[in-house]
Amino acid sequence: MKNQILLESDPFYICSRIKEIDENYFFIYNFDKNRFELHNSSQKGSTFSLAIPFDVLDERTLFLAKKSRIENMEKIIKEMDEENLKREQKLKKQAFEQIKEVIYDS
Repeated sequence: MKNQILLESDPFYICSRIKEIDENYFFIYNFDKNRFELHNSSQKGSTFSLAIPFDVLDERTLFLAKKSRIENMEKIIKEMDEENLKREQKLKKQAFEQIKEVIYDS
């Protein structure tokens, strides 16, 4: 593990609390990428599970780890589909409003 360090403790006990979610989880700090990473020793091939998008390990990290677990995949996909549909509808409405402005202002 070049330019990485295994984290075994932290001020908020996130390194130990992550084990409540999955005993095979562990954190690495990757100096090359300047980020925390969640790994799982039970995965085949690579232990990498998730890049942590926060500058510190805190409660948000645990929430993200729980949310991103494979058991939640269907729920996550459904949430993404719903969000994409909302964005698509918003874009269509904006386009329609722009077309109306062009037609009626001409």
